Amino acid sequence: MQSTRLRPKSGMPRNLSSSAGARPGLRPSRFWSCALFLLAAAAARASSNPSLPDWVMRAASGTGNWGDAKAVILLNDHLLTINADGKAVMRERYVVKVLRPEGRDYALPVAGFSKDEKLLSFHVWSIGPDGHRYAMKDSEYIERGVNDPSMLYVDERFKYAVPPGADSGGVIAWEDEEQLPSYDNEDFWSFQDVVPTVKAVYEADLAPGWYQRAVWFRHDAVQPATPGPGQFRWELDNLPGVDLEDIPLHPAWGALAGRMSVHFGQAEIPSGDALWAQIGDWYDKLESPESEGGADIITAARSAAGGGDFFSKISGIANFMQQQIRYVGIEIGIGGQQAHPAEQIFQKRYGDCKDKVTLMIAMLDAVGIRATWVAVDHRRGVVDPGTPSAYGDHMIAAIEIPAGYSDPRLQAIVTAKTGKRYLIFDPTDQYVPIGELPGNEQGGYGLLMAGTDSQVIQLPVLNPDAVKIERTAKFQLIPDGTLTGDVTVTRYGVAAEPVRFQLAMSSALEQRQMVEHWLQQDFSTFTLGTEKALNASDLDKPLELEYSVTAPVYAKGAGTLLLVRPRVFGTDAQGLDDKPRHVPISFSDVGTWDDDFDLKIPPGYTVDDLPDPVNVDVGFATYHSEVKAQGDVLHYRREYVLKKVTLDPGDYPILHKLESAIATDENSDAVLKKQ
Repeated sequence: MQSTRLRPKSGMPRNLSSSAGARPGLRPSRFWSCALFLLAAAAARASSNPSLPDWVMRAASGTGNWGDAKAVILLNDHLLTINADGKAVMRERYVVKVLRPEGRDYALPVAGFSKDEKLLSFHVWSIGPDGHRYAMKDSEYIERGVNDPSMLYVDERFKYAVPPGADSGGVIAWEDEEQLPSYDNEDFWSFQDVVPTVKAVYEADLAPGWYQRAVWFRHDAVQPATPGPGQFRWELDNLPGVDLEDIPLHPAWGALAGRMSVHFGQAEIPSGDALWAQIGDWYDKLESPESEGGADIITAARSAAGGGDFFSKISGIANFMQQQIRYVGIEIGIGGQQAHPAEQIFQKRYGDCKDKVTLMIAMLDAVGIRATWVAVDHRRGVVDPGTPSAYGDHMIAAIEIPAGYSDPRLQAIVTAKTGKRYLIFDPTDQYVPIGELPGNEQGGYGLLMAGTDSQVIQLPVLNPDAVKIERTAKFQLIPDGTLTGDVTVTRYGVAAEPVRFQLAMSSALEQRQMVEHWLQQDFSTFTLGTEKALNASDLDKPLELEYSVTAPVYAKGAGTLLLVRPRVFGTDAQGLDDKPRHVPISFSDVGTWDDDFDLKIPPGYTVDDLPDPVNVDVGFATYHSEVKAQGDVLHYRREYVLKKVTLDPGDYPILHKLESAIATDENSDAVLKKQ
């Protein structure tokens, strides 16, 4: 399930899925911009063999050995100009060479604009593989708006072009100039891409009285050259691509690719924690006026909260937010960063991430509970404590916990520098109960907004016992090898989220096909009998799936012997490779997986041999399994506990050891002998 939305400030995804990485021209998102847009391609004509700008020709003449890269970015050049009147203009230039047919995705020029972000100019040129030059005409640019069903209206639009010559050996170049919104005080420079970059340049030309501070992510800080007063130039050469294709368990692309944020303003820019506090204070002042609630919000909040204790109150209001307020966005101008008034959200019964948090803050305040905003990114690792920045795409809530209050259901707790404890909660995810946190957000970082006490916080990682999947079953094996049985799968807390979502979004037929898809991983042939789900929409209770299954020739005959796998279903092993590991290891979630299976053997057979017990403890995970024979029943019991969401690359050999033990156990056979 994706409960968040990503809306870049300009540019477009490298491809329609866009999750693999960036593309040239993609302007990263600020916090709370939550839409994903899609654009269609179209053929274009262009002026033939014109003169091209010198910077295009210089970059296009570059040569090098780029291995098996699909494309190469010959130039990534940004110029930020801030005039004496405070107007900020960004000029961007890109030159991309297509090396393979798949590299065409990187050669689609695009420029964005909106009500507050004016597109001043946009030009596109290309050089075909045969050396023929082209210049796009104004009439050949295509204009589109945002296409996202979760966004009712977004004022951002895009111009893009499909130039000729975008084939292997061709070069595509473009330049756009935009007037940035007056409320922007930070610019993002994504200097690293999926493919290699030959030269990346960022220049800032500031009017007298203006200051800048650059912060770096996944790259050592580079001191700028200063050609003149108020002029700063950063230059990087020969940057490798961050290509995560075919790398198992990799982090989000945006958590690994280098970028620089440039903060600018008319006062000295602080650094470190002080800069985090300044960013949070600015946004806190922006959002706080919108959280004022009227009489109708107060009435609704008191009704939802009931008259219980702290947990009952926050649980009732959380349920209201999850069930009564739909995720739908309207973003116009600064509305991409600032929430709508709580009263408006309440009346309309919809809003995006920042809207839902704002209304929740208003409702909690109505029952005497303080709460605030936490700006995050839905991709763990993208927000970095060492890079103070408004870079992010999502908003969640921090609910202040009364001093001395304790409840085991409150798992997602952080303690701020002030000593206050906060429960972190995402009201946009309607399938995660209050007290817990979606797996993709666990272990990441966010900006807790508390005025001048704003700070970056690490989001909690839940106790694995709270994220549990229990699989229990009773099976009967008959002499021809056929297996029949009844299965119950119980999911607790966050572990139930993806299945609750699928159940809510699918028909009865699709739900049955979902169970069949799971069983296909463990049975070559089978028939699914009855199946039902219990507590699908009740977050206070574990989700239960019950079904019956029949699998012909499950046991394999060998003379007087039958070979049967005690681990009948449920695969926990991860698919790993043997390549050297250079990037961190990222799991979707922590958790506990328990299996408890009884398998009654056929009459006339006895147990001849059983798999050995498995006991592995690698620190970040434990795995224990055992098969016992008790009369005419084989009893299989195992427990797998994963305690961390991320690991260092150096832990890959240890993970291999664990996965090898799991795979061996999952595929081990018991031997039954005919008497």
